[in-house]
Amino acid sequence: MNIKYRLRTKKVEELVNLAQAGLKEALDLLVEKYYPMVMKISSKYYAPWADFQDLVQNGLVGLIKAVYYYQPDKSGFSSFAWRSIESELKSFLTFLNRKKNRMLTDAVSVDLLTSEDSEETGYSFQDISFSTARQAIASIIMEKIYELLSDLEVQIIQMWIDGVSYEQIEQELGVNFKKVDNTVQKLKRLLKEKINPVLLRMFFDEL
Repeated sequence: MNIKYRLRTKKVEELVNLAQAGLKEALDLLVEKYYPMVMKISSKYYAPWADFQDLVQNGLVGLIKAVYYYQPDKSGFSSFAWRSIESELKSFLTFLNRKKNRMLTDAVSVDLLTSEDSEETGYSFQDISFSTARQAIASIIMEKIYELLSDLEVQIIQMWIDGVSYEQIEQELGVNFKKVDNTVQKLKRLLKEKINPVLLRMFFDEL
């Protein structure tokens, strides 16, 4: 019997637990179940100057974030998901004309998780088409990482993600080479030590 078919008998909270544990089929089913909610909320926020498909895409990111952030002792999942979708859409509309921070998708290479010494990466995530789920997971990972960095470190990482050289970062932020390199190495260390391995595995497993 197909695993997705068996999952259809599960309660929403059970599906959320399974998705948080890394079961992709559970996440797929939750997206399927709550897609009408995403469409409904996106329609509420739609304006002529905003592309509706972009709204839906960001609404789906909000839904997927809700899956991974959900704690059953705080509220029911449906109301939590609604708030998360609305929050993501409001953020998107607020910053629609402002360049968003690039996500983990542009920052990390396959060998980053196994080598802290490598300056050159063997595989770049640039120019790869990522699923909405992976975009959401990347966003969750970077949100958690930024909480562990100082404002200056966040600036350094954001510039590094944008492909700015160490030398340029030194000049623009008034820091020395060692500070820049230490911050980049700190990012790599935090990814290994502070991020749930399930999230990292789900991000990388489609490569």
